[in-house]
Amino acid sequence: MALVRGAEPAAGPSRWLPTHVQVTVLRARGLRGKSSGAGSTSDAYTVIQVGREKYSTSVVEKTHGCPEWREECSFELPPGALDGLLRAQEADAGQAPWAAGSAAACELVLTTMHRSLIGVDKFLGQATVALDEVFGAGRAQHTQ
Repeated sequence: MALVRGAEPAAGPSRWLPTHVQVTVLRARGLRGKSSGAGSTSDAYTVIQVGREKYSTSVVEKTHGCPEWREECSFELPPGALDGLLRAQEADAGQAPWAAGSAAACELVLTTMHRSLIGVDKFLGQATVALDEVFGAGRAQHTQ
């Protein structure tokens, strides 16, 4: 975690904001199959992305829509990723010295794909988590 200050050192109290996020990919549920058949299986993997950084899980072969990984990865948050959270904290305190302009929200994007040995991998599902909302809720672990 890092100490973040306003544009001027005497602009008000300092705020602590996270600089990294640790992600644990447990499992996926309700994924569509790679084909429309009743006994369809897939060789699933998930790509986790924060900003420009990406991590890919291992492939779970012949899964029936509920692959389980239990893999962890860590991402450094891009500069300014949580500016929206910082603005909200300052608005609650009655001061927002850097409130001009809006920063893009920082999101954790998880995309699950079917690995194809021949051709292009097939999309199975996607989930998005807004990190400013997660960090704004407090320091406890969050499961989504």
